[in-house]
Amino acid sequence: MSWTRATPAVRRQRRRLGLIGGMSWRSTALYHERLNRAAERAFGSHGTIVGQIDSLDYAELLSLASRGDMAAIEAHLVDAATRLRRAGCEVIALTAVTAHRWHKAVAAAVDVPVPHVLAAVARTLRATGTGDIGVLGTALTCRSDAVRSHLGEGRRLLFPDDGDQPRIDDLIQRILTVRDAGAEGRDTLAAVSRTLQGRGARAIVLACTELPLLLPVPAVDLPVIDAVALHVDDIFDRICE
Repeated sequence: MSWTRATPAVRRQRRRLGLIGGMSWRSTALYHERLNRAAERAFGSHGTIVGQIDSLDYAELLSLASRGDMAAIEAHLVDAATRLRRAGCEVIALTAVTAHRWHKAVAAAVDVPVPHVLAAVARTLRATGTGDIGVLGTALTCRSDAVRSHLGEGRRLLFPDDGDQPRIDDLIQRILTVRDAGAEGRDTLAAVSRTLQGRGARAIVLACTELPLLLPVPAVDLPVIDAVALHVDDIFDRICE
């Protein structure tokens, strides 16, 4: 009898990916880079993600938000998801944490998976048994029901106070979506993280797509959970299923 060693299965992309981007272009670039680095590791040299990016006008979306026209923002996101689905995309992802405020509407508009960025974080928190967490993101994200429903199971959620939240919003919207924040931005992130640690946080969740651009966070003796990194892993797993 002849015995032969089975050839190991080679991982490959099986589903076309659609990214809803432009919110801001810097965070879209971060997703694109991380996904393609994952492809290189899994597929070998020159491995890249096959798919499409539907990039929205961030300035227009910010203008709509400033006027409180959340329905119009939802319509833009749903339209983008629909365009990507018509183009043949079989997994669709939002490349901004704040945009997940409209995740339910986007997911309902298409018949393919739309992985939620906070679902991946929730799985990690459960797997590691992490207790109370500090959550850093835009005020719109921190006030959202999605944060509480995904991350609040069995733990306290600690958010920046009324003095620190405007600092985080300013760091994200005025600086990180426009340019590199440098040491000043890292110092702000570290100071707010230490304040949350003093209030009882056992880990810090970066629930914003731009904040990982500041990693590593200096002088913070806590686990820092990068929501974007976990989301990218989830997306990559889904397109390779």
